[in-house]
Amino acid sequence: MQGRDPRDADVRIVESTLALLRDRGPSAVTVESVSHVSGVAKTTIYRRYEDREALLAAAIDAATTEVTLPTGLSTYDTLHWLLGQARVRVQDIVGRGTVAAILVDDDAPFTEQLRLMIRMRSHTLVAFLEERVAAGDLRQGLDVKFVVSVLLGSAVGQVIRGREPDERWADDLLTLLWPALTPGPTSTQVPTPSPRRTASPPQASEPER
Repeated sequence: MQGRDPRDADVRIVESTLALLRDRGPSAVTVESVSHVSGVAKTTIYRRYEDREALLAAAIDAATTEVTLPTGLSTYDTLHWLLGQARVRVQDIVGRGTVAAILVDDDAPFTEQLRLMIRMRSHTLVAFLEERVAAGDLRQGLDVKFVVSVLLGSAVGQVIRGREPDERWADDLLTLLWPALTPGPTSTQVPTPSPRRTASPPQASEPER
C-alpha cells in the first residue's frame, strides 16, 4: 500500500496552526496542540519545524502570497478587489484570538512578525492608491497610509464584533469613504459597481445645486 504524500502532512500542520491562531491566539500554538488538531505525530512535526516559533512563522508565510493586480478594472472596482484580498487574509489568519494577542502584546515575537507581514502586504494597496492619486482618480494630498489603516482597521473591527468582513462590508465601506477619497464635488456619486459582484453599493444622492 502506498504511503501518504508527505505534502499532506505539511498542509494539515499549517492549516491546524492557522486554525489555532484564529480561534485561540498564538499562545495556543504548541507542537503538542498542532499534533492533536492535525493528527500528525509530534516526531513528524519536529522533523519539519524546530519549535513553535518556526511553526508560527511557517503558517504566516503560507497565508501570505504576492498579489498581482487585475487589469481592466476601474479604480473603484480595483479597490474593492483589494479589499477582498485583505478579507481573505483576515479570515485566514486574524481571528479573535490573534486580535486579542496583538492588543495585549501577548506574544511579542509573534505580534512583531504579524505586524511585519501586514506592512509588507499593505505595500500593494499603498502603491495602488499613490498611483491613482497621481492619475487624478483620487484626491490630491490624500494620506494613503492613513486610508490603508482605516481600510484594514475596519476589517479587523468586523472580527472583534464577531462578524465576517464579507462582500457587503466591502461595498458599505467604499460607499462611505468614496466621497472623501475622490476629488471635486461631483465625486459624491458612487460609481456603478461591476456586475460580477453580488452585493452592490447604493448610489449616493447628487449634491444640491
